[in-house]
Amino acid sequence: MLREAAFRVVRGDPTPDELGALVAVLSILRARAEAADGTAAEPRAPRASWDLAGNGYCGPLAWVARRAAP
Repeated sequence: MLREAAFRVVRGDPTPDELGALVAVLSILRARAEAADGTAAEPRAPRASWDLAGNGYCGPLAWVARRAAP
């Protein structure tokens, strides 16, 4: 699914780095404007489950803690 471009370069030939910097600045400005308006939703990153209790995974230094326990 193609989306309409958020902005368009009308003059010049920007490098990929320059376009990336512009996108970063515009993203920050949009987030600040949404936060000021109260329309911003809390971003929710997907949570990995590999470290949740009950799945049998022990952390990389778990053997140290077991060895030190009386």
